[in-house]
This record gives sequence, C-alpha cells and structure tokens, in this order.
Amino acid sequence: MLSKPNGSTTNHEKVISVAVNVPLRRLFEYRLAADYPIPPQVGQRVTVPFGKQTKTGVILAISSFEDYHGDLPVEKLKFITSILDEQSLFGPSLLKLYQWMEKYYHAPPGEIWQTILPSELAKGKPAERSRDSIWQITQQGREALAGNQVAKNAIKQKLTLAKLNENRHGILHSRLADYDIQYTTLKTLAGKNWVLRDFIDALPIAHDQITNLPNNLVLTEQQTKAIQAISQSLEQYQTFLLFGVTASGKTEVYLRLIEQVILQGKQALVLVPEIGLTPQTLKRFKDRFNVNIVVLHSGLTDQQRLQNWLQAKSGDAQIIIGTRSALFSELFSPGIIIIDEEHDQSFRQQQGFRYSARDVAMVRASFENIPVVLGSASPSLESLINVDKNKVRRLDLTEKAQSQTDVKFRIIDLKKQSLINGLSRDLIAGIRHHLDAKSQVLLFLNRRGYAPVLLCHECGWSSLCQRCDIHYTYHHQSHYLQCHHCGSNRKAPTQCPQCQSEQVVPVGLGTERLAEAVTALFPDAKIARIDRDTTRRKSAMNDYVDAIKGGEIDILIGTQMLAKGHHFPNVTLVGLIDMDGALYSADFRAPEYAAQLITQVSGRTGRSSKAGEVIIQTHHSDHPMLSQIIHSGYATFAESAIEERVEAELPPHSFAAMFQAEAPFVDPVKTFLQDTKQILDRYSNLKVELLGPCPALYTKKAGKFRYQLFLQSVNRNQLHQLLSLTMNDIESLASAKKVRWRVEIDPVGDS
Repeated sequence: MLSKPNGSTTNHEKVISVAVNVPLRRLFEYRLAADYPIPPQVGQRVTVPFGKQTKTGVILAISSFEDYHGDLPVEKLKFITSILDEQSLFGPSLLKLYQWMEKYYHAPPGEIWQTILPSELAKGKPAERSRDSIWQITQQGREALAGNQVAKNAIKQKLTLAKLNENRHGILHSRLADYDIQYTTLKTLAGKNWVLRDFIDALPIAHDQITNLPNNLVLTEQQTKAIQAISQSLEQYQTFLLFGVTASGKTEVYLRLIEQVILQGKQALVLVPEIGLTPQTLKRFKDRFNVNIVVLHSGLTDQQRLQNWLQAKSGDAQIIIGTRSALFSELFSPGIIIIDEEHDQSFRQQQGFRYSARDVAMVRASFENIPVVLGSASPSLESLINVDKNKVRRLDLTEKAQSQTDVKFRIIDLKKQSLINGLSRDLIAGIRHHLDAKSQVLLFLNRRGYAPVLLCHECGWSSLCQRCDIHYTYHHQSHYLQCHHCGSNRKAPTQCPQCQSEQVVPVGLGTERLAEAVTALFPDAKIARIDRDTTRRKSAMNDYVDAIKGGEIDILIGTQMLAKGHHFPNVTLVGLIDMDGALYSADFRAPEYAAQLITQVSGRTGRSSKAGEVIIQTHHSDHPMLSQIIHSGYATFAESAIEERVEAELPPHSFAAMFQAEAPFVDPVKTFLQDTKQILDRYSNLKVELLGPCPALYTKKAGKFRYQLFLQSVNRNQLHQLLSLTMNDIESLASAKKVRWRVEIDPVGDS
C-alpha cells in the first residue's frame, strides 16, 4: 500500500466508493494514494480494511476530494489496501444492469455484487486464465482402434479412443467431464503413445464450418416464421415469447437463431432452469456446433466456473449455457439471450439477493440492444400480460414438429376408490397395458422420500422437526428422518419416543415408497426412481437419461426433475399420482403452477409415432382448471386466470413487495415489522396497501420465527417510491438490529 504516513491529503488523491458484501444499503468511501501505480476504474475489485477484517469490494464511484461530501472528514477515511485488477472486469452494460438492480430490488450493493461475481473473484482470487491443454489421438492410436489392439476388458480405453477419434480437433482437458473421459485413462493411453497432450495458451475457435446440420430436418411453417421474425431483430432489443406446445421444436428455433448470431461474430447466452437439463442441452449443442461452448452452474468447481466465465468475457466461448447465475456473465460480444422454460420457478433466486432471472434478462438485453427469447409450453402469466401490454411479441408454435401424436387425457376420481399404495386399479391396468405394448411409463409424484410423516399407531405421536414445526420426511432405505425445509436429519426411531410402542408406521406416499409399490406390482419391469436423493452423483442424471433413451428402463418414477424439457420418445403413458396438493394451496398462484405442471409433465408422452396417454389421479375431478387444461389447453386456462387476477387486483396485474423478518424469538420479529409499518404509514398519500404483519406460511424454519409484511399497489412507480423514501429509516430502526430482515420485490411463494 502506498499512502501518506501522517494521514494528510493531497489534491491528487481520490475518494473511492466501494461496494462491500455487508447487509447495508450503502457504499463505503476510502482514499486512494496519489502515487498508487494502477489507475482506479469503476468495476475493478479492491481490498479494503473493514473493521478488524480485510474485505474484497468493487469500485462503483471515483471522485476528487473537492467533490466528496461524506459524513466523515476526508482525512479520516481509510486507505484502499490494493487494487486487484489492472482494468475494470465489466463493460458499461453490466455496470448499468447493476445500477438498475440496486434501484429496482432495493438491495444492499455488496449483496448484488456477491451474486454477480464468480465466487473466486468475490474472494479476491486473480482474474487470470489458466493454461489449458488438448488431448488428441495419435496415428498409432487410430491404428490400435481400427485393428482391435485394445484389450477386450479395457472398455474405458476403447471408448476414450473412439471419442478422441470422433473429435478431430481434440478434446480440451478442461472439458473431459463433458465427454465422460477419465484423466487416469488418458495417462494410460499416453503411455502407449496412443494419445498426445498439447498445452495451449489460447483456445482454438476457428473451424471449417460452425454447424453440423442434421439430415432431413424440415422446419414447420410456424418455426420458419418465428425464426424470420426474431432474425429481423438481431441488431436491436426486442423480447419474444415463443409459446410452443411440447415437442413443437422450440429448441430447433433456438439453434437456427444461434447459428446466425455466431456467423455475425457474436455470442449466445442460453439459460435453462436446472442443472439436470444442462448435460442434454450441452450435448445437443455440441452435436450441432463446432465452436467453443461453456457451461456455468453450481455443479462446477469454483475454479471451473471462473475459467468458463473468463472464456465468455474474452470471447473465446461463443455459446454460454447455464442456470440463472450465468445471466451475469460478462460477454465480449453479446448477440442473443434465450431463456428456455421461462415460466419455471428455478429462475427465481430464493436465497440471498432475491431476483428474477427472466426479468433481469429482459433488462440486460435492452442495455445490450439485443433480442431475448422466452420459450415455454406454459408461459408465466407475467409474460402473457406483457404480451397484452405490447412489451413482448408472442410467436406461437401450435403444431408438433415431427410425427408426434396427440395425447389422450383421463381423469381418475379417487373418491371411494380402494388404492394400492396410492395407485388406483385403473392406473395399474393402464401401466400394464402400456408395458405389454413395449412402451415406457412415467409416474410423477412431486414428493421425495418414503413417506411425509412417521406416526405412532398407538398414541398418535408424529415425527416433527423442532427447528421448523414441520413433519420430518421418512427415508426408508437409509432409515432416517429429514426435514426438507432446513435439512436437519436424524436416525428414525424403531420405538415411539412418547409411549415406547413399536407400532411406528410411515403415513403418506413419497417417490421411494411408490417405487417399492410399483416393484411389487410389476416385478419383471425395470424401474428407476429419479429425484434429488438418487441424482446426487455428478453424472447420475445424465446416466438415467441415457438409460431411458436406450430402453433400459420400463417405468420411471420421479419428481419435477422429470417434468422439464426431456425427450423420451418411447414414453406413452404419464401418470400423475396425486394432484390434490397442487390444486389447493395457500398461494393464489397455485392454479397457475398446477396448470404448468400438468402441461409440462404431460408433454413427456406422445413425442413419437406412438399414441400418448395421461392419467391424472385426484379427489377433485371437477376442478375447473383440470377441465380447461384437458379440453381447451393451457392458453385458454391462462386467459381466464389473467381475468381473475385483474378482477382481484392480484399480481401480475398489480405489483407487490414483501418485508420478511426472522429471529429465534417471535416478539422482536413482530416489533420490527410493526415499526416498519409505522414508517410506511407516514406516506399515506401514496396508493400502496399494507397487509400484515402476519406469520409466514412456514412460521418457524431452521429455529427462526418468521413474519411478513406485504405491500401491494396497482401503480408500480408509487410502490418503489414508497420504498425509496423509507428504506434508510427502516434500516436505522433499533428493532432492525435484533432481527434478520429483507425486502423482496415481486415476491413469489414462501422461502
């Protein structure tokens, strides 16, 4: 650090405003020594003294001493310890996006930057590209592969040689996992001179052709029109809603558009809702494009994410595929943003800084002056209302792209029916019929574990999480109880803790118990359970998808992981085991979510020449949403749902914000929210309705009591004006220091 030893100032010193990751809605001012060798720039990272710690922050403003008007005298400001970057890490558009997010979400600047920065950069690690290498097959390797010189039991060696032989430009060492290649296998092959490793300083990006077009793929008229419409806006901002029924070829539209973007020398950013969809999306893109493609999601190591982020920043990666956090990639030359399954709640950040990736993507695209495409078979009501407001242009794909058949729906009313572990006799007969036809069956139950409750048959004791006041879920295979809200777990008791009875029984149905029941009913069928418990291993989901497509599985049992974007051509029956929980919920959005769920799960069948069938089990067969979805489709349901929201003045027709507070004791939480309400009430001239404080849906979670205060208005500007006028006063409340609190804009559900 270069500084003045006596703390005196010179006219050449600067005052630097820094965002530090603390829950305070303000920047922190520091001095920069006049002779510091690196010129300060907005967007550079710095290390600064903060209390007794040293923290990493981001420069957001630079001023002279004359322009400084802070609370502390300028000579008492601390000096910046170091500037970590030679120049800004971010271009003007991403910096502008940060400013918009700070204003719109009313969030602490440091929390926003903690979200935007890759974790390695947030920790202060160098923003440096690591040296990469390429593995290639040698001529000896080709001869060994062609001449069957590889030992019969050396299956991995043979597969690795085949993959290297298929990729004539070689495979990057950093991408070995994408091809399921082990480094130990390559070392063995290198010892035989069958493969060669070359170290490189830059990634190879030029190829003879950028695409491998599939043979005999003819676009539908609607696909062609959609591509033409979006292509005309590749040089300007416009949001498009690609409203396409399942199997209508939305992905092919994306691929054709991305090809045009790459030919223009620009990059494409593609967001998918979950990590589980990334491998199959990546494979389809790699099969199609001969360009560098990187992925960004939480399944990577911190160093992998940093390196892929830097490739996007440098322009070495032409296509970036990832989950919501990939939206904040610094792009060298952005050309288009695509959000697949735009309705999905996974695009909503539910921890830390809360934001909607879909909404932020639209704002970023406007700053970059590029188009954004939102694709879905069941679009969010927010997007459909934006179509009505002419903020979004809707493009429909109502026809299935290839020879897929229509799907027949059947509702089974469970009232007065005898069930076998949650399965009606009609559904069991349907499963048997489709298995006899050599087809695959998908059973959907959005509840993992064996049973949602463990109960004593003698005294009625139930397994309750003391930290959340919510029932533990029983997992039979490992014989443990887990709270699916806070994550706490413990061994399941064999005797009732209350009366010592041994009649402790699981009550209810989860995917684990359903799989057990189906195995008993169909002992000759090959059954796979796919949920968060069975897909923890890195490549597990990809292995399951390959096994399903390879015909190795007859019956798939799973949660929402199976509902999104997967193409299983031999699945001809989809059974929704229990829709009642989705139909009736405390959330006013429950019908929308249920309709989207039915539409998405149903879309996994009827994707080939075989007829598809969907069987829905429910105690509420006369529910109006079910009738609309089955007989008229999602679009008709959405129209009536929007009308209901307008009449009730509910979002997205109106606009909302929510204060939520939590603490180990309930009284400080109530006090803070009451104090907050009193401050908000000072501005009664603004047309904002205050609702609460009231308990959160899950009032106790992870040992903390949680209450909420809602703000609602038909005028978005007045809602944000109220927050802008009051946030400083709320943050200064004495009661605010006794709770953990946050404000959430456009809140969705409980978290």
